[in-house]
Amino acid sequence: MTACPQDEPQQLGRVARKRQRRVNEILRVAAQVLSERGYYNTSLEEIADRLDLAKASLYHYFDSKESLLTTCLGTVAEESITRLTTIASGTGSSPERLRGLIIEQLRIITVEYPELARLFLAHLEWPVTVRERISDWHTRHDAIIKGVIEEGVRSGELGDIDISVVRHNLTGALNFVPFWFHPEGRFSDREAFEAVADSVLLMFGVGAPPTPA
Repeated sequence: MTACPQDEPQQLGRVARKRQRRVNEILRVAAQVLSERGYYNTSLEEIADRLDLAKASLYHYFDSKESLLTTCLGTVAEESITRLTTIASGTGSSPERLRGLIIEQLRIITVEYPELARLFLAHLEWPVTVRERISDWHTRHDAIIKGVIEEGVRSGELGDIDISVVRHNLTGALNFVPFWFHPEGRFSDREAFEAVADSVLLMFGVGAPPTPA
């Protein structure tokens, strides 16, 4: 039976979705192996074995270990930059946008891309070309948050703080959350991330510490 022309886009869409699901699974497992063993101790064979996939099949998606690593890192980096840029350039006061940035960042690295984001937190030895890409992603990412902080300090919406010191404290606080937050815990992800955001904003002179019971 010949497919109707209108059926072809649906079929192509299913094929694309199936391929993307496979790519996402490869990236998730590759990130786990890379985090455990490091770049130079990881082989494509090991990643393929963990996926129960033939190495030749893995090459169908990625032609080298470096391209696989770059895609792992780039997936979470570019997604973060795009989404944070939208929040930073939106409406609302500087504290409101900074709070939104904090919550969105936590959602990305803790709920949506935990394995991939963990590669940025791992102190591993990467190839020079990959380190250069990581440096560029960090620079672009940090510039978004720094811009909102600087705007808030200038307008007086944020406290008169040492931006460099507090920004590093902010980064440290957010990067530690994936190590202690558990979805099955007593707080939902939204509740936990909002509580972290409120705590972090105290460093910027926003809000008041909770009153002891």
